Amino acid sequence: MSVPVTENSEDKVQRLKEIAFSCLKLGTIGFGGIAGMVATIENEMVVRRKWIDHQHFMDVLSASYIIPGPNAVEVVMHCGKERAGRAGLVVAGVCYIFPAMIICLLFGFFYKRYSALPDVQTFIYGIRPATTALVIATVIRLAKQTVKKNLSLMGLCVLAFAGSLYGLNEVLLIIGIGIINYLIHLSRDKMRVSTRIVMVPALIQASARFSESKLFFIFLKIGAVLYGSGYVLFAYMDEALVRKNHWLTRQQLMDAIAVGQITPGPILSSATFAGYLIHDISGGIIATVGIFLPSFFISFFMHRILSSARKHPNLRLFLDGLSAASVSIIAVVGYHLFNTSIREWQGAVILALCLVLTFFFKKLSTLIIILTGSIAGFILLHL
Repeated sequence: MSVPVTENSEDKVQRLKEIAFSCLKLGTIGFGGIAGMVATIENEMVVRRKWIDHQHFMDVLSASYIIPGPNAVEVVMHCGKERAGRAGLVVAGVCYIFPAMIICLLFGFFYKRYSALPDVQTFIYGIRPATTALVIATVIRLAKQTVKKNLSLMGLCVLAFAGSLYGLNEVLLIIGIGIINYLIHLSRDKMRVSTRIVMVPALIQASARFSESKLFFIFLKIGAVLYGSGYVLFAYMDEALVRKNHWLTRQQLMDAIAVGQITPGPILSSATFAGYLIHDISGGIIATVGIFLPSFFISFFMHRILSSARKHPNLRLFLDGLSAASVSIIAVVGYHLFNTSIREWQGAVILALCLVLTFFFKKLSTLIIILTGSIAGFILLHL
């Protein structure tokens, strides 16, 4: 009996090592916002390693849009849970967040010491068009897998694309498309699906006096209720850190958001930079743990609920609608990224190069494509 246990233990350790390596890599190259991160995660977890299939990936991604927290982190943790259970979920989340946290701490060090951020623009210039190429390829691949010649889903994709382009709320749009797809397939028999999302955020009453526990709970609250883009994060942090407690100036907060946008990983890594400015390394770590901790609990419960929902034929229709809307929302982000990337000839050249690599060398690692874009951008800007 002891031999199988040893073999199973060794197999699980090996799987955890694979998760750690993959997520550290993904966290290091996760540029381009949610669309860019989804592109790199899908290429790594679905296409190259085949830990989950396309349909499962789309179900997870769609569900992540309608719950609070960073979408990419929740998707990565779900993939880790599928690969190696609860330990896989934790390892995936920690390793995906870790690179951005370290980079933001370094940026915070330079910022406090020199009152300015390091000039990395020439190195990250080419990353945007490289990420755009990955997003375009991902949208095409996911659309083929999600729609599968289903006319109603094609129509819903177009509807969701138009709604997202118009600026409708993403959460309401995704849920609405899921309900529409369910109603389209609703038979004459009365069927009821009730979906409840219960959120009980901890309300924090804080004075201006600093304490580590107060810093932790402020970021815990933000992580538990955060939906949307960096603008929403800015609003929450502005209220808690600038106006209420006066721990940061508005300029420092704006710089923190900028750091979250130019570094890899989710924009919530801005919390690391802000925490460092407030209380050095311990403040950066406390803020990071606080803002990301809710995602670990949310992802665990999402995994359990989603595993049951995927087996239910009626909820399957709802999830298919969510998937169609999610593809369209990523496509809208890709559309905006494309327009931004081709404004200058250097960006257009890098985009064309990375598209060739993406479509004609399909087994090429996303890391190679990102590095190619970065190096090409550095060279072209110095011609």
